[in-house]
Amino acid sequence: MISAERVILVGTAEKGESARRRGLQELDELALLVEQAGGAVVYKYLQARDNPEAGLGPGALQDLAGKVAEFDSPLVVSNDDLAPSRLHHWARTLGEGTRLIDRTQVILDIFAQRALSREGRIQVELAQLQYLLPRLRYTGSAPSRSGAGIGTRGPGETHLEMDRRKIRSRIKALEESIAGLARERSARRRRRQHHRVPLLTLVGYTNVGKSTLFERLTRRAQLAQDALFVTLDPSVHRILIPETGPALLTDTVGFVERLPHTLVAAFRATLDEVVQADVLLEILDASTPTLDQQQEAIEQVLAEIGADHIKRVKIYNQWDKLPQDALKPQDGVCVSARFDPDFRDLYTAIGRALEDFFTDQWIFVPWEDAAVWQRIYQDVIIISRHDTEDGARMLIRAPRAMVPWLTKFSDQPVLPE
Repeated sequence: MISAERVILVGTAEKGESARRRGLQELDELALLVEQAGGAVVYKYLQARDNPEAGLGPGALQDLAGKVAEFDSPLVVSNDDLAPSRLHHWARTLGEGTRLIDRTQVILDIFAQRALSREGRIQVELAQLQYLLPRLRYTGSAPSRSGAGIGTRGPGETHLEMDRRKIRSRIKALEESIAGLARERSARRRRRQHHRVPLLTLVGYTNVGKSTLFERLTRRAQLAQDALFVTLDPSVHRILIPETGPALLTDTVGFVERLPHTLVAAFRATLDEVVQADVLLEILDASTPTLDQQQEAIEQVLAEIGADHIKRVKIYNQWDKLPQDALKPQDGVCVSARFDPDFRDLYTAIGRALEDFFTDQWIFVPWEDAAVWQRIYQDVIIISRHDTEDGARMLIRAPRAMVPWLTKFSDQPVLPE
């Protein structure tokens, strides 16, 4: 069995107790990321500074070098992004035997391990190469990361020996592949819109129960486990919202604080599923002490991809972990994705969010029109129905987008005596 790589975490924070607590919480999350990538955290180093953007000071770097020797840690992971110049400066102080990576590289490493589909692998490789390119001249004369541990895995590792020209060429090819995948996704969305039903998209922090909730609502098996970034490729399935109508539910990649820009750009085709949503189901972990940070991270990512204007239903998950007398928030629904028996409150909240999407209308459908009947059963809810010799008069609830198609079947109700 391969032993876990020993890792020291380092970060900076502004001076003050509240800033220090926030910095420690960020290091705790970074520790979770490192553990998911296969490392073992042996020490956490946080420096409070008037200007934390400047990184560690000279004295702190010397202290860090001592900790590297004391804990025999070959890997230092920075919570702050390591610009190429800072990477070079730290490497000179900590010595050639110490590898330096940052939070972004850890997340890229996890994505590389999770990427199973062709689309996922392409997007991860693109993000890796875009991150690598400006740092290439600081990696040494013969950079080889194969088998070197955290921050080395993924489809991009075979390209690290390339020069800048070849990497740029590879990036261009990957971008063209992603553009093709985006066109395929767009075509699939157009086919879905032929039977226009609302699109609900699950968004939220990674590992808050999105996949578990998706599995319960769709009654379909979904890879759901206690791990970060399990879902990279969006899944779309049809569900029925009681007393409202049919909808499509999408599960997407989880967010995290300071999700790397390279990943947001590379996963643009995937994240378009979020932008196209009619309603976002924002999943939050009600039991975590870092709930506010999770909400901030979600807001940042949604704003970056242009989805912050979309109507939302907030879902406070894992409510079963809180005391029975816990005060329920007024801005959302409290559920347990694992144990909730019927999600009645959640369905009610979704129905309210979709009120403007559906309309009630009387129609008459002849018995012999099989294609129309098929779509009626597929895309609408029958509220009231009166059968006649020629067909059926019905009060239905249908998406407003279907109104032009329904107009030719429009009819006034004829009720039985």
